Amino acid sequence: MKTEAVLSMNVKKVKKNRELHKFKDILGSYLFVLPALSFLFLFSIVPIIYLIWLSFTDYSLPNPAVFIGLENFSRMLEDKLFFKSIFNTLVYTFGSMALGLAFALAIAVLLNRQLKGLRIFKVFYFLPTITSEVITAMIFLWVFDNNLGILNYLLKVLGVENPPAWLLEPTTALLILISIGAWRGAAYNTPIFLAALQSVPQSLYEAARLDGANAWKQFIHISLPSITHMLVYSMVMSVIGSFQVVAVVDILTNGGPMDSTMVAIKHIWQQSFEFNYVGYGASLSLVLFPFLLLITWLQLKLSSGKE
Repeated sequence: MKTEAVLSMNVKKVKKNRELHKFKDILGSYLFVLPALSFLFLFSIVPIIYLIWLSFTDYSLPNPAVFIGLENFSRMLEDKLFFKSIFNTLVYTFGSMALGLAFALAIAVLLNRQLKGLRIFKVFYFLPTITSEVITAMIFLWVFDNNLGILNYLLKVLGVENPPAWLLEPTTALLILISIGAWRGAAYNTPIFLAALQSVPQSLYEAARLDGANAWKQFIHISLPSITHMLVYSMVMSVIGSFQVVAVVDILTNGGPMDSTMVAIKHIWQQSFEFNYVGYGASLSLVLFPFLLLITWLQLKLSSGKE
């Protein structure tokens, strides 16, 4: 009996020690992530909660915020420029995303072939990504400005008397913005696609070549399905990044001409800080978040369905 009692006590002690060690491990884990969680709470969650509160108020600096209920959202339904900015942003997003991803994939496939002379190119293809949006916009302004732009200067030298005012025409202005987004997107996604392509087993390509598959069939049936997960990731990041574009618009067009390049963030910025309708700007931002969430969810849903 005494032996059984001693064994029982030892088992209980072992269990208590295990539970104590487990508790210490859990506590240590939480302490390690506490700084990151604190940063996330202070600079992400708290501002979001404050934004939700502001969306229900009439707030213009330096006056205090006054609760007005759903008036900002009613006003939003009558704001035609907001819906136009959403449409412009969607056009910019899908245009720049399609072109950017296509160019990035083409460049990655070319780099993956390890042709002679491509090592020099590898140094330069990432430059648009590390260049600030302001500098990028200034470069394109220097090219497309209708009075001082190098492109119109060259056209006049070639005999074109009245070259296009690229940034003063609604269609060409939006196309220029799309080209900038595609250029930067291709530079960002090329190394991602290249890494994904290099992780594909070479045995698959060797088997396909033995079966008589040409390079195009190898790309369609091996390369593309193998990098689908990275392609979806790049699509999601492209959508999120496109909805955040504002610096390029500020410098090149300021939302014009005729609001053809007025994107969502630019409109929110104007309402909040130029017109001092901070509460209304907060409500616009609040509506934009679930819209982005819906697009991201649809992309992930479609990609999982294909898999």
